[in-house]
Amino acid sequence: MIAQQVRLPRGHRHPLPDPRRAPPDHLVREIQAVSQSPVVGALLESVDAILLVLNSKRQIVAYNARGPLAGDPTAARGLRPGEALACVNAQGPEGCGAAAACEACGALGAILGCGRAGAPVESECSVRTGPPSNAAVELSVRATPLSIEGRTFTVVSLRDVSDEKRRDALEQIFFHDVLNTVTGLRGWVARLRQLDPGPVSERIDHLARHLEREILDQRTLVLAERGELVPDHAAVRVEDVVRDLEAVFSSHAAARDRRLELHPGPPGLELRTDRALLLRILVNMARNALEATPAAGTVRVRAERAACERAGDAEGIEGIRLSVWNEGVIPPEVRPRIFERSFSTKAERGRGLGTYGMKLLGERYLGGRVSFVSAPATGTIFSVQLPANSA
Repeated sequence: MIAQQVRLPRGHRHPLPDPRRAPPDHLVREIQAVSQSPVVGALLESVDAILLVLNSKRQIVAYNARGPLAGDPTAARGLRPGEALACVNAQGPEGCGAAAACEACGALGAILGCGRAGAPVESECSVRTGPPSNAAVELSVRATPLSIEGRTFTVVSLRDVSDEKRRDALEQIFFHDVLNTVTGLRGWVARLRQLDPGPVSERIDHLARHLEREILDQRTLVLAERGELVPDHAAVRVEDVVRDLEAVFSSHAAARDRRLELHPGPPGLELRTDRALLLRILVNMARNALEATPAAGTVRVRAERAACERAGDAEGIEGIRLSVWNEGVIPPEVRPRIFERSFSTKAERGRGLGTYGMKLLGERYLGGRVSFVSAPATGTIFSVQLPANSA
């Protein structure tokens, strides 16, 4: 049985380890044993990230020459990770793992946690170097146990995610600032509607609301992809969600000259879910269906009780299915790729996140199943099936 992987939270603190190192002759034997392992050799050659093999004293016995370790393939042997990477906290007499700041080091936490659990441990780590570079690098760390000739080692991969972190920070700033701007815009629109409650101000108000919804939806998708989205589960009446959907498309461009036929199911149909996420899924389904429907055509939205086979489940459970139908047919060569992240038949319009977002939100965050069928005899039906007690 394989032990479950652990991910340490950012800022996780741990006791400082024993600073003692392996005797020189013992270290030499460990280096020889690891260097003769074909498995380790293949790993070091194939992995693009920085890869370290550590002994029980956290000393490097093998590594690949990547990033700051490029150059002499033996210079870092016997060092600890922070020393090899020139971390400012590893410059004391006892080296890496002895400074007060090391108590919150993500790399050290992953290495120690891996040793205790005998299982892979992931974390994040910020390494700051001293003069002359004075650089700061954000690393994604994964420590995995490895046994060679009866000896236990730890394989540590270090991947530079500095660019990802900077992009994440810029995204957060962007969403914060642009939503503040939209909030101000909506305030002025409300004032305009009081002064001139005509069709022009009504249209501006609609566009401002649509812009805000699009920004919030994009932020939701970004958080979902990072695994940082926290659903807000509550009791939801299906007829209320269908009414929300109707309001979204009451003046939406995609619904112009087309009919959106709504069937909210039997009265009192209710489930426990995140109303906003469910609405986002249905909006994407309905918009795609409307865009694929010719003028004067009809798109049908239907809610009904149905057994819900959640993603990964073998048996259906009591649930509710919401589906969106249109008469078009998806070409056979397109169907296998329909839920891929950036695939779209409308690539020139920058699309491709709609169906991917449905799948991501509906299955990972709402605990349901998102699927579709498409054939000349039935048209195309996208559906989300949710357990009645999803939470």
